[in-house]
Amino acid sequence: MAPGGESVPPPRLRRGRLALRPTQPEDCAFVLAVERDPDNARYVGQWTAARHRACMDGAGWVHAVIEEAGEPVGYVVLQDADDPDGNLLLRRIALARKGGGRGRAALILIMRYCFEVLGFHRLWLYVAEHNKRALRLYLGLGFVMEGTARECAVEGGQRYSMHVLSLLEGEYRLRLATARHRRVQL
Repeated sequence: MAPGGESVPPPRLRRGRLALRPTQPEDCAFVLAVERDPDNARYVGQWTAARHRACMDGAGWVHAVIEEAGEPVGYVVLQDADDPDGNLLLRRIALARKGGGRGRAALILIMRYCFEVLGFHRLWLYVAEHNKRALRLYLGLGFVMEGTARECAVEGGQRYSMHVLSLLEGEYRLRLATARHRRVQL
């Protein structure tokens, strides 16, 4: 359920060559391969196929494949799509092909889905403190650092901290209006 008690419309958005579409059970092998890729594994927790499938059908979850020119290049999981306070958690995003602005374009699609389609007030996420590339991307798109959850995660027996970032609907709309005024594509 989206804020206000309405059902969550499936993610079907396009921006240039990238698109979001609902993940299907037959996409699980691709999702797991992307998740286990060494470039992603250190930043994205390892889930089972069963856990991914549960998110595809679970209340409050949105599981989507990111496509480029009709081919899957990544996936995204959103949590709390039924939050009555209007807070949507970007639980995970992983791309098989990095570079070329794919991550930025995918995040813009997610922001559009969150604010323009679902009508949420706040999109928030955790990012590992050592994931500098993602942190730069989020901050560059207007996300604000809210704080740090200290030593809240473990990888290979080592604890690490996660930054909490968010973007409010008003901030998104302001960036969108500014980009349109400057004729820059957001």
